[in-house]
Amino acid sequence: MPTPMRTIAVMILLALLPGFAAGLAAQAPAEVGRRDTGRAATITATDIARRVGIMAHDSMAGRDTPSPGLEKTASYIAREFDSFGLLPAIGTDFFQWYPLTEVRPGSRAGQSLTLRHSSGEYALDPSSDFISLPVGTAARTSGPLAAATDDVAGKVVVVRATSQTLGDRLGELRGVLDGGAVGALIALDAPDRYVDGVRLFFESKRLSVGRPEILQAPAAIVPLGSLPGALRRAIEHGEVPEGWTADVRSSATMRADSAMNVIGWLEGSDPELRDEYVVFTAHMDHVGTGRPVNGDSIYNGADDDASGTAGIVELAQAFATGRRPRRSVVFMTVSGEEKGLLGSEWYGEHPLFPLEKTVANLNMDMIGRNWPDTIVAIGKEESSLGAMADRIVAEHPELGLEVVDDMWPEERFYFRSDHYNFARRGVPILFFFNGVHADYHRPSDEPDKIDSEKAARIVRLVYLLGLEIANADEPPAWDPDAYRRVVGTGGD
Repeated sequence: MPTPMRTIAVMILLALLPGFAAGLAAQAPAEVGRRDTGRAATITATDIARRVGIMAHDSMAGRDTPSPGLEKTASYIAREFDSFGLLPAIGTDFFQWYPLTEVRPGSRAGQSLTLRHSSGEYALDPSSDFISLPVGTAARTSGPLAAATDDVAGKVVVVRATSQTLGDRLGELRGVLDGGAVGALIALDAPDRYVDGVRLFFESKRLSVGRPEILQAPAAIVPLGSLPGALRRAIEHGEVPEGWTADVRSSATMRADSAMNVIGWLEGSDPELRDEYVVFTAHMDHVGTGRPVNGDSIYNGADDDASGTAGIVELAQAFATGRRPRRSVVFMTVSGEEKGLLGSEWYGEHPLFPLEKTVANLNMDMIGRNWPDTIVAIGKEESSLGAMADRIVAEHPELGLEVVDDMWPEERFYFRSDHYNFARRGVPILFFFNGVHADYHRPSDEPDKIDSEKAARIVRLVYLLGLEIANADEPPAWDPDAYRRVVGTGGD
């Protein structure tokens, strides 16, 4: 799971037993989902511990995106999927590769922002007055300031943002630039501490999905208090006055790279429902190596998220060796989560299974620590999936689990794992998460600290939930208010 600032998944199906499809069609699907526990018992603590030990071993060097350790992890998962008889998602390949751009900002001496008006010229200080967005090797532009609602061709567009809306405004920049703008200024109304965090993020090496050639346009984030008084007051009133121009210069180095998601699936048994999909996700990446702590520089990421990824592999095996459900089931281990949900973002933009036919996403991120009898299901109140999960744990006391709502809404975990890239595109989700702990994003997140017995019970719950979703007559339903809030206005 990434830190909050970095927030600016494989598959499965099963072997068809002779005559099973006809028999299943004759049964009441909800009854099948409740009575048939399928291969849940094959999901064991021993297997979870073994798989976590492989993926969080020092030889994987923390599974950074991209890295040789991540590729070794992905290859291990793909071999397991292949051995279970899962179908690769792309021809004969379990890998969905996606392009990355590594951005290394240049020195502050290579960044500048000058505002001009009949009242004078205002050169802002890159160390305190603005934050250059490193989007060009040696990018420079100038032009009159304009609002995004104006004719933006040849203009430097000014947009206003707060700490709550900065991510959205950054996401809209590409569309503004595609409309002919030559640059952008984001006037940020936020506390100094937040601005300092934004500066730290953009002055560090980072990854973006895409190629360098689509990122060439100078832009800067300017705290409102750093703007000349007359311009600041106009922007605070929602206006961009005429007569102002900006000269924006940035420097950075760009390097093209790539990473992968691992995706496999098995087709559902019902001719009428097999073109609908239940998608299970977890992220296989972690943060790599870093500052040594007690002599250890490998950030193994056993809980974050080798625990959830081991669960995906266990689920794939359980489904593949049992009776196939009516809907198709997809299992996905994504990369780039720690860099800002990059792999799931790419999948959301380039889905291999139609998102409008994806009836649910069940995401597991950090399921091997903390309380032995409790698991948080973020998104529980958003759809019928929450009540379904509650009923399953009530019907299966052997799981020894209680499913609870988000305990830390102020941490915004909803936006910090890969389910979000499904939810915001209209797919009902549940995010299974045991919370952070003292070893979060530290070298001490080691395999020997995983409660694999607890993790196995959570994965069995996810298996039973996924089995019921895949066999039900009707797909999960959004709460209308939640749909409008998460997906956008006009939601049904």
